[in-house]
Amino acid sequence: MGLKYKISFLTILMIFAVSSLGVMKVNAQSTAYIELYYGNEIFVYRDEYIEPSNHLVAEEIFERRINAPLESKLELIRRKLRNGADYKSAMLTCFPLLQNTVDGVIKTLNREPQDSEIRFDPSVKPMFTISRERAGVKVLEDRLYMDIYFALIMSPSIKIKVPIEKPTAQITVRDNIVLTNLRAKYSTDFSSSTDERKHNISLALSKINGAIIGGGETLSFNDTVGRRTAQNGFLEAKIIKGGKYVPGIGGGVCQVSTTLYNAALLSDLQIVDVNRHSLQSSYELPSFDAMVNSGSSDLKICNAGERPVFIKAYSDGGRAYVEIYGSKLPYTIKRKSEVTFTGETPEYDEVVDESLQYFEVGTESGTRKAVSYSHPEVHSNGYLLYYDNYGKLLETKLIRTDKYNSVKGLIAIAP
Repeated sequence: MGLKYKISFLTILMIFAVSSLGVMKVNAQSTAYIELYYGNEIFVYRDEYIEPSNHLVAEEIFERRINAPLESKLELIRRKLRNGADYKSAMLTCFPLLQNTVDGVIKTLNREPQDSEIRFDPSVKPMFTISRERAGVKVLEDRLYMDIYFALIMSPSIKIKVPIEKPTAQITVRDNIVLTNLRAKYSTDFSSSTDERKHNISLALSKINGAIIGGGETLSFNDTVGRRTAQNGFLEAKIIKGGKYVPGIGGGVCQVSTTLYNAALLSDLQIVDVNRHSLQSSYELPSFDAMVNSGSSDLKICNAGERPVFIKAYSDGGRAYVEIYGSKLPYTIKRKSEVTFTGETPEYDEVVDESLQYFEVGTESGTRKAVSYSHPEVHSNGYLLYYDNYGKLLETKLIRTDKYNSVKGLIAIAP
């Protein structure tokens, strides 16, 4: 007899058995009906007869007792469990289509926990809005297969609540509420500035207003404010260049960087990059100024903590303010400026204002006006002082040593 006509005795026996089992599928007591529920969600599994597509499939169906009566399936599952199988693999041996139902349960019910989120907008009240955290849902898959197995031992028709666990969110409302503490507030005066300089200060403040420094992140003042150009809205005002006060686009922006710098110091943020002016500032103590320009000089502030800090920056027309919010510090920080050397104040240069740059037409001849002031050379140190909640000094830290150049002031004389 040719090879194609050979059929094993086991295959014949198996096909006969499968055909016989086909009659049993109409017996409701021999097939499983499983209803899984959680909340309003209901999932149904009915054990159905599987028609083999060929003799190899039929043989596997027979070996796995897929079309066998429920009692026979449970006996095979019990044996596999004794041999060390987990509940899922043991159950799917006899109930392969059950996985589709369980996978549907997992897809429908599983949900990742949602952290509480904090949103910051200093232009509205309240500045902070905080969403509630939400626990997740995770179906205990192997536990579910186990529950199904033991329930089927008791009855072929079962109803089971899906076992779950609820993973908790990593960030809670409580975690975010502590970030709304005012860690530091600092201000500088610009009430005597020109309108152009006031404009530049207000514009720069608006560009850092609302900035957030995440945990481990660094803020660049130049990147945040942008280039000081007319296209970016900045006007011409006095700047320090080459050790002198000269007209320049963006004059006054250094007062904003200085205000931010001091607020950052008092907030215990890490200063990555800061530079002094060549001349002593008129609006800040020595060793506590922060000179910036669009090219070579930047102010960089790092938040070395794990949670973010939030920056509010604004003006009232005469003062620049920076407030920094975040988790409360366990100590208070104060500043100390120490001048270690002061040179002689240089004499003033005098110039007759023939072009009437500083005087109006009709001003009495010989009228004198100080355009800029003479400043001596100054050497200084900057310190931070750390106090506990009872006012006890914990530490004094030297953070800077600076040298400011002398500068001659200018007196204009009306022609």
